[in-house]
Amino acid sequence: MWILLVEDEKQLANSVKRGLEEEGHVVEVMHDGEEAELQGMVNNYDVVILDWRLPNRDGKQILKHWRKEERNFPVLMLTALGDLDYKVMGLDAGADDYMSKPFSFEELLARIRALGRRSGDLNVTGKVTAGPIELDSRKHWVKVCGIKRSLRPKEFILLELLLKDPETVFSKTQLAERVWGSPYYVSDNTIEATVSTLRQKLSESLKECEEISFEQVPKVIETIRGAGYRLNSDIINIKE
Repeated sequence: MWILLVEDEKQLANSVKRGLEEEGHVVEVMHDGEEAELQGMVNNYDVVILDWRLPNRDGKQILKHWRKEERNFPVLMLTALGDLDYKVMGLDAGADDYMSKPFSFEELLARIRALGRRSGDLNVTGKVTAGPIELDSRKHWVKVCGIKRSLRPKEFILLELLLKDPETVFSKTQLAERVWGSPYYVSDNTIEATVSTLRQKLSESLKECEEISFEQVPKVIETIRGAGYRLNSDIINIKE
């Protein structure tokens, strides 16, 4: 699953992130309330873990804004405020579940799985395809010609973005916001390197497909000079 973790305690956030990634999830971490609110407005996460007390904007304010704007992904409130009144306020603001710190990581995993199932009921499938390339965001796999391929977390998110909007040209600023979570903390070189390695992995995978001749293999991701990147439309026309 694609999870947004909003937690200003950096040591706790890093620990939870590592644990969730070991379980196969793609995890983005935000420490600032305003930045997290923006991320929730532009991305459709499978689950959001949202702390109550955050710099610049608290979790309840963020959640109320998301729900007002019809951002309906499941949200688990995670906070040291264990009083019943706070729990009620969080649920009234639109939270789907609530956990108080300290918490058991196993219980957190169980609650995430339950919320993920609920998210799956709302969104029947997380699959997107383009020709022989298929991606399942719910189960977190990528297949090329029916064979599963390994991608790094940012490569996975980038590919999902391109597959979902194959005709859209994404600028580096848009990729920084949608893939890395902020246009301020990622360099152009990092974006270019990630695009390049993803492009190379996909092209190499396509060359290994028995059903596709070498001459059919296009550059999977196009560079539009001065504008950004998009999925090559020729990919869609490749027959397995």
